[in-house]
Formats: sequence, structure tokens, C-alpha cells
Amino acid sequence: MRVITKKLFDLSPRENNTRNSEGDFFRFTDGRIMFAYCRFTGSSWDDNIHSDICAVYANDGKNFDTENICTLVKPERLGGHNAMCVTLRPCEKGVRLYFLLKKESENASVPLRSEYYYIDSIDGYDFSGEPVLCFPKIHESYYVVNNNRVEILESGRIIIPVANHKATLFEGHYHYAAGVDKFVYSDDGGRTFNEDVQELSLPIDGNRAGLQEPGVIELPDGRLYAYFRTDTGYQYESFSNDQGITWTDPKPSQFESPLSPMRIAKNPYSKKYYAIRNPYMERPESPEHPRFRNTWGRTPLAISESTDGIHYSSFELIESDLHYGYCYPAIFFLSENEALVSYCSGGVDLIPLQRTTVTKISIKGDSF
Repeated sequence: MRVITKKLFDLSPRENNTRNSEGDFFRFTDGRIMFAYCRFTGSSWDDNIHSDICAVYANDGKNFDTENICTLVKPERLGGHNAMCVTLRPCEKGVRLYFLLKKESENASVPLRSEYYYIDSIDGYDFSGEPVLCFPKIHESYYVVNNNRVEILESGRIIIPVANHKATLFEGHYHYAAGVDKFVYSDDGGRTFNEDVQELSLPIDGNRAGLQEPGVIELPDGRLYAYFRTDTGYQYESFSNDQGITWTDPKPSQFESPLSPMRIAKNPYSKKYYAIRNPYMERPESPEHPRFRNTWGRTPLAISESTDGIHYSSFELIESDLHYGYCYPAIFFLSENEALVSYCSGGVDLIPLQRTTVTKISIKGDSF
């Protein structure tokens, strides 16, 4: 496999816009492509400051108008202060926008609370319809669902990977426990979700991170493959033989990785699978090294290919500058050999989460 890259645009922070991060793509029947992302406003880049879901569009499918930004969702309409982690998927009306809403405030003495919603739209501009709450049972807790993560299986089942972090009050401040994950699903188009599924945790006593920011894909034989960010030096993995109800015990996968999210997706045209992650390469020895602080160890950014979703080729680099950190990737396939990839890309004078880049990649050659 050989990868050729062409950077299309950056969404850099501006005055009163301190961060632009994680997003997803959607292509309409007229060829127009939408890229929706999280636009933060406030005095810092922190996850818990105010943020809206915004979008930019390419009417010709390739030239995005980044000067005309459309606001899709403001969190205030749902009683929250932070909307982020976008997934875009098709629905009967046209496009469905999934997003995570954070409740409460930035005050550490008040526990964070998450709610996960979707809103349908015909044209991709108007999302004024009534938002649907996906998880009525667990929404009182703090949990995470990454961008570009909701999967629609061949059976039509919608499956959403969720990492739950229990809040504990200690010395007047709330702290959040290691991630415990589940895969919530719907068989009626998202009208109701079943949350009574197996929970997964990292089988290491005393681990502080747990299983974080899970993802899931469907394999050619119908099994599901789940992957999880950890602080062990590896992405962990688990399998399901019953469409996401029960899972094997998590174990280290073939993917060496820092504490950074991976994304695996299937190309609907070629039926091949692609994994985007931060492989381990030459890094500063000390976490206090300026370059490491700028990147959080999330560098470089690479892609690998697979025909079966299990065995992957050696990686090719999408981004190679070790002074920048790359994370929260989303991938959208344009054809058998072309895709759009978005990812956070800050560094040097920014932190990794503050800027988002969209790059077009061309994939040449075979895996094996």
C-alpha cells in the first residue's frame, strides 16, 4: 500500500474561537459534502468550555468554503454548555447528526453529566427539529462517545460505543474513574436503544485509564470487532459473536499506541478496512521534553490496510512532523482508492486539540 496525501484545509483557532476539533463527513445525493465539527468559544481550549456544532460545505465535493461556517446545534437549547463529538449517518429524512452534550458547568465541585442525542435533517443545514435522547437510563452519569463512531450494521442495527466514567467526590472536587465500556444498540432506527448489554473493563488492577473511547466495526463473517484506547502501550480489542450483546475479555491488540484514539473503518467500495492511529516511532525520552508536551505523544499519524479487518499491513504515514500532535481521526471514503480524513493537528504554539485538518488521501497498491 502507498498513500499520497493532499491537505485541503485547516480550521485554526481565531479570536473568540479557541479550538476547532473532532468532526465527521456526509455526502448528499447531489454530491455536496458536509464536514461537521466542534467549535469552541471561551478563554481556553478545555473540553468543558462552551462549544457549538458547526459545519462547512463543499458544493463540488472537494473545495470546502471555510469562510462561511454554519452553526448546526447550540447546546443551550438542550440545557447544556458543550456540544461535541459529531457522527453523521444517513437516515430516512437525509442525514442524522449524533452528538454528545455535556451538562453542568466548568466547576470541579459539580459533577459533569453527559447526554447523547441525534437530530435529523433533510438538507444538512436545518437541524431545528426535536432532538432525540438516545440513552435514557445512563444519562445521569458522565460518559464519552467519540466522533465518527456510530455504526450501522448489515442487519440495520445501530450500535454506539460508550465509555462510562463514574464520578467520585474527593476533597471537594469530583474525579472520574477508569473507563468501563458498553455497546448500546437500536433495532428500530434509533427510536429506542437497548442499554442492558455486557460491560467491559480493563483486566488490570489499579489502572487509572481503563478502556477509553471505544470503537467498533463489523467483520466479513458477521462478528463485531471492538477496540479501545488504553495507557498500556496498546489498543485493546474484544470480539462479539451476537451483534454486540456479549463480548470476549479485552486483551492487547496488534496496534501499539499511546493513550490516543484509533479509528477503524470499512471502505464500502473496496470492502477493505483501514486503521488510523499514532504508531510508536522515535520520541523524546522524557514527557517533559518540549516536543512531547506539544504533541502529547500523539505523533505521527498513520494508516494501515486490511482485507479481513483483523490482519493489517505495515503502516503508511499521513502526517510525519513529530512537532505536532494528531488525534481524533474521522475517515470518509470517496471511492475505492480515495478518502477524506480529518484529525486534530495542533502543536508548537498550540495544543493538539486546538486545530483540525482535513486531508485527501489516495491509496495505491495492494495490502499483501
